[in-house]
Amino acid sequence: GALLALNKPPGLPVLGQTGELNLSVLLPTLRRRLGYPAELHVVKAPTRACSGLILLSSCHRTTEQLKQFFIDARRRGQFPVTYHAVTVGIPAERKGEIHTGLQWQKQGNTAVVVPVPVPGYRSLARKVIKNTLTCYQVLSAARGCALLQLQPRTAFPEQLLVHLMLLLCPALGDHQYSSRVGRVLGVPFLLPPEATPTCTQVLHEELVSLLGLTPRQLQHLPLHLHLQRLELP
Repeated sequence: GALLALNKPPGLPVLGQTGELNLSVLLPTLRRRLGYPAELHVVKAPTRACSGLILLSSCHRTTEQLKQFFIDARRRGQFPVTYHAVTVGIPAERKGEIHTGLQWQKQGNTAVVVPVPVPGYRSLARKVIKNTLTCYQVLSAARGCALLQLQPRTAFPEQLLVHLMLLLCPALGDHQYSSRVGRVLGVPFLLPPEATPTCTQVLHEELVSLLGLTPRQLQHLPLHLHLQRLELP
């Protein structure tokens, strides 16, 4: 009927700057090619860096109902959105929860998301900090990497990347937050945000060899975080 699902490649934004290729400028052409009589709207989509499901609708009422459904489902403690991630590192526990406060913090000329383990009541009330929760499960593991299922209970920009960092298992291709995970004699530990500027993800030699990448190609390694499933009412 009114619904259409696409599989988005990593790096394609839903909205972009003037002159930049993005999903929104492609929607009119897509509508004509598929013969949809009405304009297509984005119901749900992963961020620019992520790959995975984009849910579109040609009916305003359906769009608003589905957006409200996702909000209400999270409030009821349900997990209608499921991601898969390939991580560098294997979590100590096969399944669990990552629960922490998150806030934006200025770092040089940019802003990054930082965890706040015990946020104050006033900060939460002013919405400076938001409590966040993600459930995870290890689906497979090999050669120091893992395939994880991630189900966010809350919605915050870059929540999943920061939560994976807190597991000491950053996503493969995460050039934003992976630098906060340091290693001494192979043992991972967290570094403070102010001491870790963003940089190309550092991978061990065996993994680089398995991926068949040169050091120069590493900076173009896409983020391995994929919106894998959306449950609809």
